Amino acid sequence: MRKVSRLLVVLLVIAGVFACNSDIGEECDNEGKVGGECVEGAVCGSVKGSLVCLKQCTNPADCGSNQTCGSVANTTLRGCRDN
Repeated sequence: MRKVSRLLVVLLVIAGVFACNSDIGEECDNEGKVGGECVEGAVCGSVKGSLVCLKQCTNPADCGSNQTCGSVANTTLRGCRDN
C-alpha cells in the first residue's frame, strides 16, 4: 500500500508540472503557439534568440511604456517586447 501511495504522489507532481502554463516572460517551446503553452492572452515568440511568452497586442498602446508591439514569426499575431 505504501508503494501505491508513493507512486500516486509522484504521478500527481509530474502531472502538475506539465499542466502549468508559462507566465509572460517565461520560456516556451513553440514559436507562434497560443493556448496550452503560455497563459491566456500570451503567445510564444522570439526575444534575442530565446523563445518566451509574450503579451499579445494589436498596437503599441497595449504594451508597457518601454515596450513595442511587434510581429510573431509564422503567425498574424503580435507580441509586446522590450525596447
